[in-house]
Amino acid sequence: MSKERKALGRGFSALLGPAQDISPLEAASVKQVEIELIALNPWQPRTHFDLEKLEELAQSIRAKGVIQPVLVRKRAGAPGEYELIAGERRLRASKLAGFDKIPAVVKEFTDQEILEVALIENIQRADLNPLEESKAYKNLLDQHGYTQEDLAKRVGKSRSAIANQLRLLNLPEELQKDLEAGRLSQGHARSLLAVEDPKAQRGLAQEVMDKSLTVRELEQRVQSHKEGPKTKSKPAKSKLDKELEQSRLKLEDRLKTQVKIEPQGAGGQIQLVYANLDEFNRLFSLLNKA
Repeated sequence: MSKERKALGRGFSALLGPAQDISPLEAASVKQVEIELIALNPWQPRTHFDLEKLEELAQSIRAKGVIQPVLVRKRAGAPGEYELIAGERRLRASKLAGFDKIPAVVKEFTDQEILEVALIENIQRADLNPLEESKAYKNLLDQHGYTQEDLAKRVGKSRSAIANQLRLLNLPEELQKDLEAGRLSQGHARSLLAVEDPKAQRGLAQEVMDKSLTVRELEQRVQSHKEGPKTKSKPAKSKLDKELEQSRLKLEDRLKTQVKIEPQGAGGQIQLVYANLDEFNRLFSLLNKA
């Protein structure tokens, strides 16, 4: 192939390279394998399967059979048995349809390659919920030594998209469950990550669910939370304030003591400060003369 295509555009070959793809010879030698001899993929990132959609697929299989073979590898230490690599929905639906066997291609894969194939297959079909996808990425990073840049290239996404997906795992467990169940969208979850306080995150999430807030509405509430309660700005000093200040200074000069003026609405208070009884008597005498 003269020009390399983007990773998500060509299935398993994009992930594992042309040498790992199903060859014409393998496709021609598809074998029927007993379903009971196929163990499920332990690296499958997808944990939830829609029963209604599985039943729809089962009805299609009853009518037309399994059009695309599943991919399996030989199971280590169990002669004659296999481990599923890709095609779990087809396998489950075939069981529901009452089939004993399923068409399969047997290939050799490492554990790392199995996880990659399962992840790519589900991403291509948009079968993973946001949290399943995040956990699958973390698994590849933690257990297989990938960098975010390596992983981005393997799954055909930008490094920032991988980083944003992984950040969802920083949400409190309670909110992760809401995201997994579809009570919060991925957009809502990302907005909540801007709030550091878990209690505030839960409060805002509850508001999303109670009031059906859009992502934009949540972003506005998050911004308000980050800014904190608005404080009233002090009004600029008016002409009257300046006049009062001049009067206060004149009183201090005449009385030779500290004077405080506190406006209160249309009125206010004038306070004279004295240090001792003699100072009080002096001020009292001056005011009486006035």
